[in-house]
Amino acid sequence: MSNTRKSVLRAVAPDETPEPAKILSLDEAIASGDYLQILQAQRRAMAESLPNEKGPALAALHRQLSIISKEIAALQSRDSDEAEGGANVEDGEFDAEAI
Repeated sequence: MSNTRKSVLRAVAPDETPEPAKILSLDEAIASGDYLQILQAQRRAMAESLPNEKGPALAALHRQLSIISKEIAALQSRDSDEAEGGANVEDGEFDAEAI
């Protein structure tokens, strides 16, 4: 039996831009299991609730936003390093006698 599948690959036009990534709700992000998407959805939810908070709750929310933003930045940095094949570091001197 021959299983033929139509290819979905195609050439991209020079003026063609990729579709923007879909912004997931917190429920959708949790269902996807993608930790970065979950953090981003949590950050959006916190930012939306900022205008409704006052006093200590507002201060706590600001602190949580700061923490979650740092974690998102770290994950995105790690992902970009992995996409480049690792961190850009210079090679050390080779010492054959050390072997």
